[in-house]
Amino acid sequence: MGWLSNLLLPGRLRTGPTALLPARPDPKTLLAIAQLADPEARPDGDDVLAGGSRVQPPIELGPDLLAKLGVPGEEPLWACRIAADGPLPVDFFDKSLAEGIAYRLGGWSVCQGEPVDPAEEDGGDPVVYLPAVPEPEEVLPVLAGLLHADAVDGARWPEGELVDGVVHVPVRRGRVADVYADDDLVITIEEGHRVPPVAQARWPYLTEIAVARVSPAGRTEETRPAAEATGGTEDTEDAEDADDTAAVASGGEVPVAPGEETARPEDVDDPDALESDAAETGAVETGVVEGGVAEGGAGPGDDAVAVARDALVGRAAVALEIAQRLQGIAADSRGFQLAEPADVLPGGYAGTPLA
Repeated sequence: MGWLSNLLLPGRLRTGPTALLPARPDPKTLLAIAQLADPEARPDGDDVLAGGSRVQPPIELGPDLLAKLGVPGEEPLWACRIAADGPLPVDFFDKSLAEGIAYRLGGWSVCQGEPVDPAEEDGGDPVVYLPAVPEPEEVLPVLAGLLHADAVDGARWPEGELVDGVVHVPVRRGRVADVYADDDLVITIEEGHRVPPVAQARWPYLTEIAVARVSPAGRTEETRPAAEATGGTEDTEDAEDADDTAAVASGGEVPVAPGEETARPEDVDDPDALESDAAETGAVETGVVEGGVAEGGAGPGDDAVAVARDALVGRAAVALEIAQRLQGIAADSRGFQLAEPADVLPGGYAGTPLA
């Protein structure tokens, strides 16, 4: 690496999006992860092209370069920078791609100087991409075996009706079309979403799609803007969707979606999360999940972590069942396709290079 490149490198990596990884990723593993977000991802020389973004080959960063990034420690890390290949990716796909790679390889992502440990977030809401908003007559038979409600909670769902053990709230205004719920889960059907790369590969003729979002019931009172203030990474469009769902839950009016372009969010995360060394980063491989606690470690939070893991896997299982029955695509909150429920957990590709 030349002197000038070495001088400019920290700034480029800090601007990102960049995935910081505890071990050098195998090229085949990197390609396989990118293909979860874009099935048409392909190698291009040493890079991987995915969804209008270029995943550059890993660069080893020693203590000096890491210090310039604000990352302490003596152990090296490997940086994969994500660069737009032409126009900026829709909905800042480059940022979600960096986070998704880091999530699956037990690392961090850096964007606009803010480090994020994706495994320390709540796992997000699994989603199902659908070509169009399905009618309640299509959805209710699917959810009848997945949701179980004995009665409608009038305080939460004043416009809800109980159908075969499923609370159905016909909204049909704003972006939210329908809401289905029980005491534990809320399935929100949203329309008018731009097509992510994982869906573009299946439905290249569509200009927008519908999304079924699988959320914990309690999140309807805790909107995504509040989550962003404590370190979430949801974009503006998703925050508006959460506002709509919360308004339905409280019986309020759902605002009409403005349809404006989203702005890149400012990630508000704790930079001290980067103060662990590379060995601590490897804890993700043993199960760093919601709350950022390593499953293998002893402590009072272990039971809560196990419950959070099970809840996240359970939501993913519901998303996969909906996708199978309605011919959709199940994905995690960053748009990476799910093949089985456990795919939603962090560190799934760490330490397992593909043959």
